[in-house]
Amino acid sequence: MPQTLITDREPAVTDRRAGVRHEYQLRAQVETLELRLRKRDEQRRAMLHIMADLNESNKRLANQRKAMLHILADYEQDRRRLARQTERLDNSRRALLHILQDSHKDKLRLEASRKAMIHIMGDLRGCATNRSNWSRRGSSPRSANSPPAWPTN
Repeated sequence: MPQTLITDREPAVTDRRAGVRHEYQLRAQVETLELRLRKRDEQRRAMLHIMADLNESNKRLANQRKAMLHILADYEQDRRRLARQTERLDNSRRALLHILQDSHKDKLRLEASRKAMIHIMGDLRGCATNRSNWSRRGSSPRSANSPPAWPTN
C-alpha cells in the first residue's frame, strides 16, 4: 500500500503544481496586461498633450493670419492713398508748369510792351523837340490845313 499512497498523492501534487503554475501564468498575464494598460495610458496622456499643443499652435496661426490680413488691408489702403496723392502731385506739377509758362509769356509780352513804349516815348520826345525848334523859328513843317501829327487829347 505504501506505493498506492504515493501514487495517490502524485496526481494531487501534480494538480496543485499545475494550479500554481496556472496561477503564475495568470498573474504574469495580469501584470503584462496592467503594464500594457499603463503604457497605453501614458500614450493617451502624451497624445492629449500633443493635441493641446496643436490646438494652441492653430490658434496662434489663426491670430497671425488675421493680423496679416489686417496688415495687407492697411497696406492696400496706404498704396491707394499714395497713388491718389501721386496723381494730385503730378496734376499740381503740370499746373505749376503751365503757370510758369504763362508767366514767361507774360514777361516776354511785358518786355516787348516796355520796349515799344520806350520807342514811342523816344519818338514823342523827338517830335516834341522838333516842334519846339519849329516854334522858336516861327515856322511849322505842316501846313495850316493838315491834321496834327499826333493826337492832342
